[in-house]
Amino acid sequence: MRNSLTGEDRVLLDRYIESILLRFSDNRYSLGEATQELAGTFVQVAAGEPDWLVHIRGVVEAGDDA
Repeated sequence: MRNSLTGEDRVLLDRYIESILLRFSDNRYSLGEATQELAGTFVQVAAGEPDWLVHIRGVVEAGDDA
């Protein structure tokens, strides 16, 4: 399955990746947790899960609560 991201979805994906990396750099996520989060999301996309955008939006919106 091929996904094409443009506009707001692409910005959301960038913010999601930045959120995970910032949590790792702030020691809120271990390397394993950050890797698991990113890999899990890529698996959702590859499997064609329809709610993967909802998932990444939730991670971004959790902000400091994560």
